[in-house]
Amino acid sequence: MDNSPSTTCCTRSSSTFTTSPTATTSASSSTSKNTALAHLPPRATPAKSLLPAVPISAETRVIVARRTGQECLTSADLPARLDLSKCLDLEDVSALGHVRELDLRSNVRITDVSALGGVEKLCLSHCHGVVDVSALGPVQHLNLRSCRSITDVSALGGVEQLDLSDCAGVVDVSALGG
Repeated sequence: MDNSPSTTCCTRSSSTFTTSPTATTSASSSTSKNTALAHLPPRATPAKSLLPAVPISAETRVIVARRTGQECLTSADLPARLDLSKCLDLEDVSALGHVRELDLRSNVRITDVSALGGVEKLCLSHCHGVVDVSALGPVQHLNLRSCRSITDVSALGGVEQLDLSDCAGVVDVSALGG
């Protein structure tokens, strides 16, 4: 297994981060009926250039620069894939909602993830401070492994791949369907 740092969300050598077949839910995605664009895959979020640039806090800018080697002043400057796993000083993720693939695993100071609904592939495994995931319904691939403070996942029915392994607080998954 490759143990080098990865910029994809919670993957090492596979294309998904599903870790347990019993903890994964799947739903079929809809496809576009527009024949002129039928050959293109559907977008979960608008094109990055159409989104307003959100300023990044000074603390988050320092962390992003340390990890990527890039100075990012606004959300428009961020790369499409961003690995901020195990950044023990990361707290403010409000400007990261338009990153396509975001790995935030093992960031215990993160509590508010309400701005991350625009991320396509999001890893929040071992983010013990996260309680409310209701804004993450539009995320396509969501890893909440060992997020023990989460209790309500009813808003996540549209998530294609969802890992709830070791989420002891989650007892009712009936709203997730299939």
